[in-house]
Amino acid sequence: GIGWATHTVHHSSPYFNISVAYRFGPLDGVFPLPFHIPLVIAGFDPLVVFFAEAFVQLYQTLLHTEAIGKLPRPVEAVMNTPSHHRVHHGSNPQYVDKNYGGVFIVWDRLFGTFEEEREKVVYGVLPPLETVNPAVIFLHGFTRLYRQMRAAGNLGTKVGCLVRPPG
Repeated sequence: GIGWATHTVHHSSPYFNISVAYRFGPLDGVFPLPFHIPLVIAGFDPLVVFFAEAFVQLYQTLLHTEAIGKLPRPVEAVMNTPSHHRVHHGSNPQYVDKNYGGVFIVWDRLFGTFEEEREKVVYGVLPPLETVNPAVIFLHGFTRLYRQMRAAGNLGTKVGCLVRPPG
């Protein structure tokens, strides 16, 4: 779908380190707005919303590392950790579409999208990108989505391409 088309830039690296946290897709800056604008309309101070988002982004930046192993069990049970986020970036079959939580992993445990890191994670997207060209990487998700939509038969299937999950 369109969310994965933009987010694929972030997941395309075959490596996992803090630089991956700063790989942004074409629409990554706009996707939080539908969540933030209603909060401001509901009366939350825009600065509070801004700083909450900044905290989440900082926290998630710190998750992009292989230098930290598993943390103590109580932390791993509740919080998103580097181990959980490595799984999220994995292209191993059992790791695809797992561990979506930004700060807390309890949501993934609750909704059945949690997966423990049990084996070495293979990073990158499926199929792997065979280029280091930044323009190709930046637009890859949208060119792939465009091809899927062209191949889709009817309008309903084409629209379905826009909302389909990645796996």
